[in-house]
Amino acid sequence: MIINCMPRSVLSQEEADLLRELSSEEIVDLEKMSDAEGFYEKVEAVIPPFRYKAEDLAPMKNLKWVQSFSAGVNTHPLSYLKEKDIVLTNTRGVHGPQMTDHIMGMILAFSRDFLPAIRHQKERPWSYEYRLTELRGKELLIVGAGSIGQLLAKKAKAFDMTVVGLKRTPEELQYFDQVLPLEHMLSAMETADYIVILAPLTKDTRGMVGEEAFQRMKKEAVLINLGRGPLVEEEALIKALREGKIRGAGLDVFHKEPLPEESPLWELENVLLTPHLGGFSDGTNRRAVELMAENIKRFRQGEKLQNEVDLSLGY
Repeated sequence: MIINCMPRSVLSQEEADLLRELSSEEIVDLEKMSDAEGFYEKVEAVIPPFRYKAEDLAPMKNLKWVQSFSAGVNTHPLSYLKEKDIVLTNTRGVHGPQMTDHIMGMILAFSRDFLPAIRHQKERPWSYEYRLTELRGKELLIVGAGSIGQLLAKKAKAFDMTVVGLKRTPEELQYFDQVLPLEHMLSAMETADYIVILAPLTKDTRGMVGEEAFQRMKKEAVLINLGRGPLVEEEALIKALREGKIRGAGLDVFHKEPLPEESPLWELENVLLTPHLGGFSDGTNRRAVELMAENIKRFRQGEKLQNEVDLSLGY
C-alpha cells in the first residue's frame, strides 16, 4: 500500500487523482500519517508532508520507500531512514525552470534598479537617480552547480554573463566558464558580481556564507539565496547590508519561516524578499506527479528509483 499525506493546499485532489491514473496505483490519501493506524503493517511507501518525524514512520514496520515532494530533504529524519534501510527519493529536477526564472528576475531587478523604481512609482517623483548596470560581462558565481545551477548557467549565458560554478566534485560543465571545488568559495566570491546560493543544506554547508564571506565580496556584489535559509548566517548578512558592504540581497529562504515580523530584513531597502515560493509555478506539480508516477511503476517492478538520496550526504 502507498499512502499520500501531502496537504491538499499543495497537491490538489485533481493532482492526486492524476498520480493514481498515471501510476495505475490505488494510492490512499490521508490528512496525516497517524490516520494509517489500523493498517500500518500494509504501508510500503509514503509521500509524506513537508515536516514529519521518525516516530511517524516507526509503526510502519514494512515501509520500504519514502518519496519526498520537495528536492531538499533536510527536514526528513535521515538517520532513521538510514538505520531502517528505507529508500528516500526526492523531486530533484522539477523545480529548475521556475527557480532559475526567479533568480534571473532578481538579478535583473538589481541590474536595472527596479526596487527604487517601484518605490518611486508610489511616491511619484520623476527621478533619474538609479544605479543602472548591464549583465553583459558581469560575473555570476553559482554555489552549488547541480541541475538547477546548470540551467541557471544556460540562462545567464543568454545575457552574456561570465559564469563560475562551485561543486563538491568539480567537472567541466556546459555554459560554465569555470567550475571549482567548494573549498574555493571565499576566493571565488572576491570577483563575483552576483552570487547565487543553491547548495543543499547539510551539517557541512550550514552557515557556509558568513562574516568572512561578506568581507571578501565586492561592494557591488548581490547575494541571492534560493537554497536554504541556514546556508547563510542571517545576522552577518543583515550587518553587511546595513553597512553597505554589499549592494543587496535577493532572498527566498530564511532561518525562520514565516519570516518574523520583527526581522530587519523587511525594512532594508536593498533587499528583495519572496516568501519561499521560488520553487512553485503553474508547471511544478505536473512535473512532480509525473516523476512520482514513474517511481511508483519502478517500485512495483523492483527497478532502481529515480532521484535516490544519499542518506549519508543528505542530498
